[in-house]
Amino acid sequence: MIRIYFVANLFLFISFGCSEPKLEYSVKATLDPNGIAPLTALLEITTNQPSKASIKVLGDSPMEQSFVEFSDSLQVPVVGLYPDRKNKVLLTLSNETATITDTVFITTKKLPNYFPRIEINKLDRARMEPGMHLCDMHYAKQGTYDSRPFIFDDQGQVRWYLNLDFFGDILWPIQRLKNGALLVAGRNEIYEYDMLGNVLSHFVIDEKYRIHHDIVELPGGDLLMAVRKGGEYILIDGKRQESLNDFIILFNPVLGKITKEWDLAKNLDVKRHDLNHLTKSDWLHMNGLAFNEKDSTIIVSGKNQGLVKISWDDELKWILGPKINWGKAGRDSKGFETKKFLLTGVDNEGNPYPDMVQIGNESPSDFDFPWGQHAPEILPNGNIMLFDNGWSRNFQFKGTYSRAVEYKINEEDGTVSQVWQYGKERGTDTFSLLISDVDMLPKTQNILFTPGFINNNGKIIEVTYPQGDEVFEATLYFSTLNGKRILAWGELDIMYRSERFELKY
Repeated sequence: MIRIYFVANLFLFISFGCSEPKLEYSVKATLDPNGIAPLTALLEITTNQPSKASIKVLGDSPMEQSFVEFSDSLQVPVVGLYPDRKNKVLLTLSNETATITDTVFITTKKLPNYFPRIEINKLDRARMEPGMHLCDMHYAKQGTYDSRPFIFDDQGQVRWYLNLDFFGDILWPIQRLKNGALLVAGRNEIYEYDMLGNVLSHFVIDEKYRIHHDIVELPGGDLLMAVRKGGEYILIDGKRQESLNDFIILFNPVLGKITKEWDLAKNLDVKRHDLNHLTKSDWLHMNGLAFNEKDSTIIVSGKNQGLVKISWDDELKWILGPKINWGKAGRDSKGFETKKFLLTGVDNEGNPYPDMVQIGNESPSDFDFPWGQHAPEILPNGNIMLFDNGWSRNFQFKGTYSRAVEYKINEEDGTVSQVWQYGKERGTDTFSLLISDVDMLPKTQNILFTPGFINNNGKIIEVTYPQGDEVFEATLYFSTLNGKRILAWGELDIMYRSERFELKY
């Protein structure tokens, strides 16, 4: 651990007919106080008068923050340091009688060589969502991954990262909770961190569950999680096979326990393999969830099936996917017929598309089903947006394009229309076969489009909505130090998601 010490005394006299007491202080700066956030520091400040503090990390993208606590013994977190630099941190202490400002110098190390090279291709800050760029990044390690999320600024400089190698496997997703904590999860463990790397909470759930891909924080604070449940089987070709990634659980952090469970196999056809080209056990491959507060329903993204809506009482509402080879629901395929829940694709005037479109063999210019999609999100207008990867589009492996797409669902008529899309026009330039993300940003309503794996690089693109004007684009060229086989899990670096993120403690 690197420790940097800075001590200063400053005398201020304010003329009120007599001199005020001088404000004296000392500062001790500790770099990376928890050993997992190398671009952070903790300032321990002692004063002879109760005071409050503010800090500003100087640079092309300065990071500043003020703190409200008055004390003669302050602990001030610093985030947003530059790597490989003698950072200048402007420190201001103030109280009712005095204000002092000085500079604390904090020297950081170089970034490890596994970080991607970041290239800023487009920057129109006046039209962009505020904040820096958080990457949910995972580094190949001979069949598994080390997770090290990081934040970079508008100049492509990494300004924060969290080294979670100790876990020994992939941790995802990373997201900021309503309480400001960072949530990360993997296997059957859930962590909450602050920006300095302090563990705020740690939960271990029943070991028969394994967290997979997504967690959604509900309005009351409960966590909705996509999981694999051990010991659950499906009947395929007359044989029992243990299934993967087809349960949802509800976890209550206050009680520290699971309070509810949803079984997706109960409502879907486990024998449908038109889009499943890997293992029949992973018939659904659930990779994303969205919660609809208006009717307490869950939107589920299953890469190998499509998009589905499930009620809070575990009942199927609809299926969005090509209308081909849908049979009976259930782990033994003896349940109800799923065909009647399939949405019909219609144009903007409500006219159904031809049968070749409905079964997924053709895609007109103004409509397409999602193919191997990720990251569903319910928009303020009630529509659904997702990242359409283009996995096996039209049941072919042409690999032409990925896109962000918005759908309008009419549940009464059982129809779906395409409202908006971005990415098709970019072609293979933004085609991501794996993972990836899309979000509507809260302040500007811009769309953040993140193809997370494009031939060993990733992109973050921000476009205006609905115009589709590009106002930000960054390309991340991955290092993949341990890469050995093309498209093998754990052999190529991946960027799972990105977020626009206000870098502060």
